[in-house]
Amino acid sequence: MHSSATIKGRRSHRKSRSGCQQCKLRKVKCGEEKPICSNCKRHGVHCSFTVSNRMAGSSPLGYQNSLSSQRSTPQSDSRPSNPSSPSGGAGQPQMAAPGPELAIADLELLHHYSTSTAYTFSFHPVIQTLWRIEVPQIAFTAPYTLRAILAVSALHLAVLRPEKQEHYISQASLHHEASLKLATPEIANITHDNCTPLFLFSALSSFICCAKPLKLGNFLLWEDHEIANWLMLIRGTGTIVDFAEESLKTGPLRTLFSVHRQRHAHAQDSDPPTQHQFLEDFRRFVINEATDDHEKQVYCDAIYHLGTCFTICYEKGWRLETSDVFMWLLRVPHDFLVFLKEYRPLSMVIVGYFCVLLHQLEWIWCMKGWGTHILSQIYNQLHEPVYRAWLQWPSEQIGFLPPR
Repeated sequence: MHSSATIKGRRSHRKSRSGCQQCKLRKVKCGEEKPICSNCKRHGVHCSFTVSNRMAGSSPLGYQNSLSSQRSTPQSDSRPSNPSSPSGGAGQPQMAAPGPELAIADLELLHHYSTSTAYTFSFHPVIQTLWRIEVPQIAFTAPYTLRAILAVSALHLAVLRPEKQEHYISQASLHHEASLKLATPEIANITHDNCTPLFLFSALSSFICCAKPLKLGNFLLWEDHEIANWLMLIRGTGTIVDFAEESLKTGPLRTLFSVHRQRHAHAQDSDPPTQHQFLEDFRRFVINEATDDHEKQVYCDAIYHLGTCFTICYEKGWRLETSDVFMWLLRVPHDFLVFLKEYRPLSMVIVGYFCVLLHQLEWIWCMKGWGTHILSQIYNQLHEPVYRAWLQWPSEQIGFLPPR
């Protein structure tokens, strides 16, 4: 009995039911000083004693979330309470202050992408689903890809709502510039983790460029005697595929690569250059016209890869997908782009034949008019009749009537 009396228990204190809510949740004794208790003042948190009107019936979970927010940013939550909130009994938790404003304009763009734009990139239902479901999920992990999605959506809306064209084009420029700044450091350091969003960013960049309003001097492939920035980005897509081909083909985009691989496997059953007389005739002209062996080989390679696309279009009778056409831009030798930059006539005539394929993509809103636009400017750049004569077949296929 005597020994048990020596055991010291917890120091007793007067229990209070009128302490502030912050102290109750922290399970500490409240000093009950008003308008702010000493504990809240010391910790720099918002004290419920400062609220004259209490929120009746608020859930403890909701208040706990509010308190957690206060602890993370104690100095930023000294906002006054909402005077219009309904009053309640003492001890009821306070309604959490409203968060930042919703980015309504961005939400509109994301909604439009998921319900409309995502369906426009392909006729294949499986690929449409990929662009609509998987691509946004990937983009949520990579802001540069998400920004590119918003830019494409804004440009699509600019076409659908011409009365607000300037507004949406401005939004598109804002998001695309931001996506470029975010993606540039990533492109310099490709890994298996970022290869998928970077691949999507490159693909979306090509759509963004094509969707911009047509203007004189905009050749799609080169601008102001420089290779277009978007083309260098999409050429980088080939580098991404080379680096992480296995990751891409087994990852979230495996459906896209599978469909594309099947189409081109069927197209390459035959030898493309010998299947199209118009390309074969032009190839022979190139061999006789080009004096430098390296330049001659570069042109022949470009014509060969062009033939694969024409096989899909004219022999298989398939409707061309964007990948069928833009794949040519990835496969042509880099020196071919250098020759384009120098406006060498033979390289420009080859692009004239490429315009026939671009014309086959006019079912896509962002490709309307591009084939005719580029071919007309190539025609204006080529002053010698011999080169203009080789544009006769592409002009007939597109329906382009050269000026007299």
